[in-house]
Amino acid sequence: MNGTALSGGVASGVGAGRRTDAVWELAPERVRAAAAAVGRLRDERGIHFAPVRHHSPACAVAVRAAIEELRPAAVLIEGPEEFTRLIPDLLHEETRPPIAVLSLGGSGAGSGTVGGAKARAAEDEPEGAGFYPLASFSPEWVALRAGHAVGAELAFVDRSFGERSAAERALSGSAAPGQDGVGEIENGAGSGTARPDPFARTLMSERYLAHSEAIAALARRLGCRDHDEVWDQLFEARASAELADWRTVFDDVFAWSALARLDYEEGVLAGEGSLDREARMAARVAETVDRLSADHPTDGAAGPVLVVTGAFHTLALVEALSGAPEGAPVRDRQPEGGFGPPAQGEAWLVRYDHERLDGLRGYGAGMPSPGYYERLYAAHLRELRLAPESVPHPAPAGPVGARALATEVLVDVARSAAGRGHGVSLPQVGAAAESAVRLAELRERSFPCRTDLLDAVRSCYVQDDGGVGGPGEPERPLGLAIAEVFGGRSLGDVPPGSASPPLVRDVRDRVRAVRLVIDDSVPRTTRLDARRTASHRAKRQVLALLDFVGAGFGQLVSGPDHVAGRGLGLITEEWQYCWTPLVEARLVEMVHLGATLDAVAVARLYEAEARLAGTGTGAGAGAGTGAGAATVDALAQLVAQTLVIGMGAHLPRIVSLLRTTLDTDRDLSSVVSGARRLLGLWHARVELGAEEHAHELLDLVSQALATAAYLVSDLGRTRAEDEDAAIGTLIDLRSLLRDAAAAGDGDQGGTGAENRTAVVRELARLRDDRSTAPAVAGALLALGFTDGEVPDDVLVTRVRGALTAGADPGTAVRFLGGVMRAAPDLILHTPEMFDAVDDALRALQGDAFLAVLPDLRRAFTWLRPTETHRLAKRVAERTGARVDQVDVRVALSEADLAAGLALDHELAAVLERDGLAHWGGGPGADTTRGEA
Repeated sequence: MNGTALSGGVASGVGAGRRTDAVWELAPERVRAAAAAVGRLRDERGIHFAPVRHHSPACAVAVRAAIEELRPAAVLIEGPEEFTRLIPDLLHEETRPPIAVLSLGGSGAGSGTVGGAKARAAEDEPEGAGFYPLASFSPEWVALRAGHAVGAELAFVDRSFGERSAAERALSGSAAPGQDGVGEIENGAGSGTARPDPFARTLMSERYLAHSEAIAALARRLGCRDHDEVWDQLFEARASAELADWRTVFDDVFAWSALARLDYEEGVLAGEGSLDREARMAARVAETVDRLSADHPTDGAAGPVLVVTGAFHTLALVEALSGAPEGAPVRDRQPEGGFGPPAQGEAWLVRYDHERLDGLRGYGAGMPSPGYYERLYAAHLRELRLAPESVPHPAPAGPVGARALATEVLVDVARSAAGRGHGVSLPQVGAAAESAVRLAELRERSFPCRTDLLDAVRSCYVQDDGGVGGPGEPERPLGLAIAEVFGGRSLGDVPPGSASPPLVRDVRDRVRAVRLVIDDSVPRTTRLDARRTASHRAKRQVLALLDFVGAGFGQLVSGPDHVAGRGLGLITEEWQYCWTPLVEARLVEMVHLGATLDAVAVARLYEAEARLAGTGTGAGAGAGTGAGAATVDALAQLVAQTLVIGMGAHLPRIVSLLRTTLDTDRDLSSVVSGARRLLGLWHARVELGAEEHAHELLDLVSQALATAAYLVSDLGRTRAEDEDAAIGTLIDLRSLLRDAAAAGDGDQGGTGAENRTAVVRELARLRDDRSTAPAVAGALLALGFTDGEVPDDVLVTRVRGALTAGADPGTAVRFLGGVMRAAPDLILHTPEMFDAVDDALRALQGDAFLAVLPDLRRAFTWLRPTETHRLAKRVAERTGARVDQVDVRVALSEADLAAGLALDHELAAVLERDGLAHWGGGPGADTTRGEA
């Protein structure tokens, strides 16, 4: 059914109160029949429909007005019926929106990582986790509070979330962000193109309204950019008194949504579960009406029943309840004996924030700019002289009415931008206010709405240097100011101990105990000196615990990272953290692991151990990890993680597995890396509170050295492509030997010293073995000389022997590369070595030199810039050239090189033709000094 005709009628009636009889005359017959059925259901059965748009201030005002006038016996609200048990918590005096009810469709099991849990990709989230958000301006929130105030029975009547198919649950967050072009200016950096937040999934999706052809046609006729602006034009732009006329508001919303409903075929609605949900809601409405009537046999009714649902469902509910033929697809899905008692399922009340409620940032049901709409709703209440149901934060009285709010918003944007360095003058603010008013008048709106204000900001606040930002650009001051004012920063609160699982309460208590701020969702930074301050150690431990379990609360930005083995010489560390609904949602997912943070951490440790041992199963233990997956380095990393999170009591199991792995791991690099990590933990034993494990850590290092001594010989058989990695392992092993000796092994009974001696002995044996890989042999020679184990004359003899004229150029250069990688400054400090290298390179023929040139270049890259300059100076002195001719950086592209080679070949051919080949050192050249 095409709704273009009706959309034209709506467009023509906008300037005259937005509702005329002509509109209904143009409506499709099905819509007009449904409108008549709405009247009959109201008059005959006391059923009043409140079709709403989720998170609409206009609908919230109308819902409140309807409840206060009707004083219904029951208020039934769209939402999974298991949410009904949470109504006492929703009504609690300490509950402050924005909040959300979280339902989990999957197992809820997350996955940790040994090196600190990282944020998981959207595809890794449990299937169908969904949110039911409520803001202060949500019609559903207002219905709960206002209904309770008049003594109405309250219930959620939608199909249980757990009964929905996996496909239905996955659709919770399928709506795309708004594409109206306003997202770029509002969010400062093109947030509309960002990857949707998996925890902005919603049970209130409005994807059908967003993609309705009828609404798109209406947008074109009204000159609106998208369905959000159409909604503002038709509903949010109404004056407060007009919104209090709830009958007119609901009639118009019904007509608007019915057009969108007619765009979709029955098969589409059945496939994604809408019809099943509507069958449940219609049945619960009928049951409630019949029960209330039975309780009052004299007058037949206890009072009206108000049904608050997303407007898209209202047409289906009306047709199903009125017996219309079009309602058969919904009625046919109702079982003969009814649905029985309301479904029970797990659902949790969590705090929510404006960022994830914003349609422009990926939220699938919503009004964009929740901060603006929250203020708009409050302004309506003040104009109507109504007390708010609740306020997110205690605040002074704001402007009365939406028109006054527009000026305040423009001033706040200017003030926020100025605080970020983007000055906005008073004349600019005045010009923006005038521009917004004129745009509203041009668009036939009662007052400047969201898009009018944003357009005015774009016109009057943006200066030559920009300040807004766009896709792919850095955040700009003005864009950030707009995001703050329009997007909002509110974070709700839930009553302590009521609707949150014990794990969430425990984490909140732990975080607050170490004085981390979680009263809002603003990102914060904390700098810690855990080495010297006990309170900082406690704070770091909580942050590390939450990172390990995968809560997404904070992350280490800089400073010593004992798990990764980085920055261990630094003293202070910096963490960034932020308490968001994402954190609470992830904690709720983990409730099956334990009731406290420590219990969850222990479960994660067991998962990590099982995964490394190759015995884990399922997602939580790393499915797909085969036996033998454990490595010394990975287990040493788990030891570090265990100490960092304060779980040292669980070390014996991990250490036992590590000792076994030290006997089986054949990767010398893993053994050396793990031993260095363990030695770093020994150095940080006081900071980590691991003094009682100091002896064991050194003993593990000693065992690792024994294993390393056994594996050193494998380096001699290294392939050419693996030589760089092998030399890196040698350098790390040398560093480990020095650090272990410095740590001292007096309490080890000499075992550590013996194992170090064994490693040194095996390295010397490998160095003297003529079959050792060339690069490894060169590195061993250089390291031995640096450590005083190889005399000067041996070094020079070995280098000359490896670079002799009869040696294979490739092998010789690999040997030289090993020397340069291990000790690049030897060529500067040992004249005999410089001479040996110079002689060897001079002896290379042209083709051979070109063949090894790439490897030569790479070998000399290990020199520091100052060392390169000194080497260039010596080369210039040896060849008689100027230093600036040698010590020069030449940037050549591949095309330059190809052109140069072609020119070289042409020149060689010309010289050969003219009998001058010897000038170029070619095949016919005689390079004896006499001929030259």
